[in-house]
Amino acid sequence: MNQLLSAVINGVATGVPLFLVASGFTLIYGVMGVLNFAHGAFFMFGAYCFAVMLAGQALSLPLFLLYALGAAAVIAVLGVLSERLVFARLYNSGHMINLLAAYALMLMLIGLSILIFGTTTYHVPRPSPFRGAVHIGTVPVPAYNLFVIAAGLVVAAGLWFLLNKSGLGMKIRAVAHDRTTARALGVRAPLVGMGVFALGCALAGLAGALDSPMISVAQGMDATFAIQFFVVVIIGGLGSTWGALFASLLVGLMESLLVYYAPAWSQYGMYILVVFVLLLRPQGLFVRGPAITHS
Repeated sequence: MNQLLSAVINGVATGVPLFLVASGFTLIYGVMGVLNFAHGAFFMFGAYCFAVMLAGQALSLPLFLLYALGAAAVIAVLGVLSERLVFARLYNSGHMINLLAAYALMLMLIGLSILIFGTTTYHVPRPSPFRGAVHIGTVPVPAYNLFVIAAGLVVAAGLWFLLNKSGLGMKIRAVAHDRTTARALGVRAPLVGMGVFALGCALAGLAGALDSPMISVAQGMDATFAIQFFVVVIIGGLGSTWGALFASLLVGLMESLLVYYAPAWSQYGMYILVVFVLLLRPQGLFVRGPAITHS
């Protein structure tokens, strides 16, 4: 029982960064119709920016959060530049052209990261209040994992409020549903699109910052993570924000449980999930509607 509890908590903590990246990807696709294949590179840039900001220091929690948000802000600016210089010119060119442009952007970002950060591997220390373990009953659980889970819940609640309860969310949904009609009603669709790109990329950057203390920050991490969040999008359903949340937790739990109970299969868990979903529900567990779905 103790092993199961530890596996579940670690699995949920693994799923949170996946949710942040996948929700940003889903948000951009749901509003702008762009399959941003470069999203894994934004995640890597966020991790690198955060690692360089910390410079190996174990910070207090407020400073740790401030630096994480700073890294997310840097990636948001990078996302806006990408949207204005690349995707804004291609919105009417079809998914294939946009996908090729995103792939080219990913290669450019990888090359830029090597120029800026080099090939050094960074190890990011956890914030000083969360460096040890917390005992839940008799089970020791890394305190940082609980912090990551709490951060994921806060971001999920913030996304729900933004998309469903705010004036900006109403404009986002309007542009996602019918951009032409939204513009006729006075919504500044290009500005909304730019903001959505900034938010989606900021989520990827934040995911990189929060995940960096649990992994090694190195070149190539974008490819590994890109596969994982694409799996999440396939399982949850393209365009469903809450499908991304459910699928991220499912993938994280599957991977963690296999590590504990069937280590030889741990690398194949998410692929097994994809096979079952594609066979039983190829559109994903959460069907995408005409706009962003919040089911």
